[in-house]
Amino acid sequence: METRDYWYWLGVTEDFSASAARRLLGLYGSPEEIFRQHMLPVGERQQEALNASKRRLDELLRERDGFAAQGISWCCPADGDYPKRLLTIPDPPAVLFRKGGLPPEDGKTAAVIGARRCSFYGRSMAERFGRELAGASVNVISGMAMGIDGYAQSAAVAAGGRSFGILGCGVDQAYPSVNRPLYEKLCAQGGVISEYKPGTPPLPYHFPMRNRIISGLADVLLVIEARAVSGTRITVDQALEQGRDVFALPGRLDDPLSEGCNDLIRQGAGILTGVEDVLTLLQIEGPAAGTKGKRGARSAANLSSAQKNVLRALSHDPQHLEEIMMKTGYGLGELSLILLSLEESGWARPVSGGQYVKI
Repeated sequence: METRDYWYWLGVTEDFSASAARRLLGLYGSPEEIFRQHMLPVGERQQEALNASKRRLDELLRERDGFAAQGISWCCPADGDYPKRLLTIPDPPAVLFRKGGLPPEDGKTAAVIGARRCSFYGRSMAERFGRELAGASVNVISGMAMGIDGYAQSAAVAAGGRSFGILGCGVDQAYPSVNRPLYEKLCAQGGVISEYKPGTPPLPYHFPMRNRIISGLADVLLVIEARAVSGTRITVDQALEQGRDVFALPGRLDDPLSEGCNDLIRQGAGILTGVEDVLTLLQIEGPAAGTKGKRGARSAANLSSAQKNVLRALSHDPQHLEEIMMKTGYGLGELSLILLSLEESGWARPVSGGQYVKI
């Protein structure tokens, strides 16, 4: 067997965590030496899992060799294309599967994470940061989940950027299924990545484990919305353990979806006020850095007085047409035309039930 075969065996052994593998690697030096041991200093369940995968080794390797036909590649720490950022974290995966590519070593990366059940404001901010990071050639890393993750990644690829989804299942599966269109775009315009072999279902305990890869592949972590107690905090703790910088988007004091972000800021996280905060940290210069406000001011100057009046009445929270009519004094027909013009110019967006939000 080759070195890569031993790494593969270690990485796909079920019920055997990356942290347990790292501990054994510290004791024995290589997966090959671990493989040669008859008894290891592990629990009974883990020992049996390793023994079972040894007995199935030929089957596992045949299965692995068939993944290429599905467009699936894999790498291990012995390979030159294994992400160097992951080699610096405490428990790097023994094997990584992917459809598409890996984040380029010479490119900057930012992870954007947050609540699955986010607000309209959270969605707007996730899309804004995904779009503006992509415009600055920053690769966007996230978990392809519902809510903040998916909105940020969708905006990044729509802007022509690259984004990479880290999955808690095999890379042959789009989870959640509603994000299948995003999954296809990531495969073509970035990649989907997992330490779990193809065919592995999205089991709940996989997701806290995959979060360390999200933060590990990123140069900086952005938290858009988060409750006081949430899975987002697991990723933040892992990012801090890995030495990554963390920014949090401040929110209203009475908003449960902002409690987590406000608490992170209280504890020392950077205050996320615009993409320039991230670009400055990443030492990115040029037109993308420090010009958003000027671009926005020039665009606003081109709006008519009626458009400006309606824009001032809008917020990131949904408002019904009747509420906007009361604030602005415009009739339904006139207001509808103004809102349509703001929608076409990218300032507003309709939501369900005759409501509008500012973008």
